[in-house]
Amino acid sequence: MLIILLTIVFLVLLLQTFFLGGTVWLGVIGILLCAAGIAASIILKKQGKNRFGMISASAGLVLAVVCCLFITSGVGMGTLQQKETLLKKLTAAETVEAAEEKYNSYIAVYGEDDSSALCLAKYYMQTEEADKSRAMLFKLKNETSIAYYRTMAEWYNKFDKGNFSYVVSTLLDAVAEHPSWAQGHLLLGLSYYEIGDNTSAIYYLKKAHLLDPSDGYSLCYLGVISYDRGSYQAAQGYLDSAEKLVGKDNYLKSIIDTYRECVAREAK
Repeated sequence: MLIILLTIVFLVLLLQTFFLGGTVWLGVIGILLCAAGIAASIILKKQGKNRFGMISASAGLVLAVVCCLFITSGVGMGTLQQKETLLKKLTAAETVEAAEEKYNSYIAVYGEDDSSALCLAKYYMQTEEADKSRAMLFKLKNETSIAYYRTMAEWYNKFDKGNFSYVVSTLLDAVAEHPSWAQGHLLLGLSYYEIGDNTSAIYYLKKAHLLDPSDGYSLCYLGVISYDRGSYQAAQGYLDSAEKLVGKDNYLKSIIDTYRECVAREAK
């Protein structure tokens, strides 16, 4: 019975430690205790020392369960809960110095990872620290993730205004890497619109709508482009369809209302 319990705790600790972001050092200790308890129980039983085997297995089980409880309660250093708490504190820091201090506290415990680097990069972007934010983005190990591509596109839009060629280049890589990422296609379509390439813009906006029919922005900007081209009936159709998907998005509604008024004036 003890061996069965030890095996169950062993498997739980493996799951917590390596798949659920639990404290690594606590998890490893617990796993070793389970393994030692199982081994001691089997070896001592073969030697006819059943009592000592049960005591060893029981001790290993108790200590392993303690490790397991510490991981799940968030007491151990390194739990997902604590990581998220530290990252939230970083994001909510009132000054750049405070954010950097939170980041240094984080990496002192967990080492550098993409989550912390991305959080600090976004914080630098909010505080207009262009060079620092870009330097943090270059620290990301996974340069093909959606988060990386999205943030890089935001960086170019914010700090290299008017130069949408870089945004287009970044987003072309993004949709090639993530062909089902609807927002990537939407952002690419909008970027092409900004540089005056309406043909490419229409292609990617339509692709974005196919990937996510619930998003009204792709239809809205298809309406905007149709209006710019003088296709007022098509523009009205796109804007009407987009309006059905507005929900509580006041910004989208304002764009739709503005262009519907423009279409109405042209139709007179």
